[in-house]
Amino acid sequence: MRFLVFSVLAASVVSLAGASPPDQPSTAASPVGLAHIPAAPPAANTDGLQSGELFDALAQMDRSLFEASFETCDAAKANAIFTDDVEFYHDQTGLAVGEQVRENTRRLTASCPGHRGVKRTLVPGSLRVYPIHGYGAAQIGMHRFDERGASTSSMAKFVNLWRFQDGRWRLARVMSLDHRPVPPLAPVAAN
Repeated sequence: MRFLVFSVLAASVVSLAGASPPDQPSTAASPVGLAHIPAAPPAANTDGLQSGELFDALAQMDRSLFEASFETCDAAKANAIFTDDVEFYHDQTGLAVGEQVRENTRRLTASCPGHRGVKRTLVPGSLRVYPIHGYGAAQIGMHRFDERGASTSSMAKFVNLWRFQDGRWRLARVMSLDHRPVPPLAPVAAN
């Protein structure tokens, strides 16, 4: 039961995957716009982008989303990332659309996962970005959710479809797939 509840919470967070750009972006920190999205991935790279300006911009969106969802528990910041017509597909809980996704985010942040010892970790090396000419990009990766003291953790794959809209990245579609229990991370020894 704990795993199922945890999977539902994790699914809600996956739908958030990003954050709004800074209020006063510097040239170095400004979001990558459509002009920077290549028409096709480089020929030598058949497994998506794993570095570069576009990859870094969307990786930062992912980090900001989970910070707002799990650490600062700021529903307004997390919800500002979504397009009006956001769709979230979850292999265990089904489809949520628009306001339903935003309400799920409000419920998640109200219980502040970080305060309860829940941590989301992107699986190192799993994140890939695939440019979509004239629209935005797809972001694919794996992440795990660990809860302090739990006997199992959860791992899942995610696919986020990002739309570059009104000068910023907005999350339009999310797929959260292949949820499965995994052994928890070993506790880090105190120094």
